[in-house]
Amino acid sequence: MDEGIDISVQGNYSKLKEDPEALLKFINKCCTIQLIKNTTFCGFVHSIDPISKSIILAVPHENTYQITLIPGHAVIDLNEKNENSGGTPFLRLEDSNADVIVRKNKVLNWLKVNLLPVTESGDNIVFGNVQILPPYKVTDICTDNPIVAMQIRKILEKMPRDY
Repeated sequence: MDEGIDISVQGNYSKLKEDPEALLKFINKCCTIQLIKNTTFCGFVHSIDPISKSIILAVPHENTYQITLIPGHAVIDLNEKNENSGGTPFLRLEDSNADVIVRKNKVLNWLKVNLLPVTESGDNIVFGNVQILPPYKVTDICTDNPIVAMQIRKILEKMPRDY
């Protein structure tokens, strides 16, 4: 791949844990997760905790999704499914593309008003070692520093709804 990170590699999760950028590539993708004791889950990766490497997975169930927390220590392997999963990514169901773009612009402007040097990298809002992923809510802050994540969350929570 052009980006130097191949998420389709049948890799060991312990190696992936050491590469936060590689883990970000799995967000909002349909993946198969192999766990200890020969257990497997398949669904859309909602988020991955930067500290414990636990995975929040949205597993398709009838016409909705069941949210499952998978502890990082129990994961043996994480692989993106290449075939059509028959569903759409979890985050895309709750927000239209127009809503996400509007929210992104609001968050960008709010962070600039709060004197943070923000830039855009693809769909992500970036500043320092912090990334805010679509759909740009307080639960979509990605950083390896929990104190920084809490501060950014507080700033975003103070943004007026009509901003």
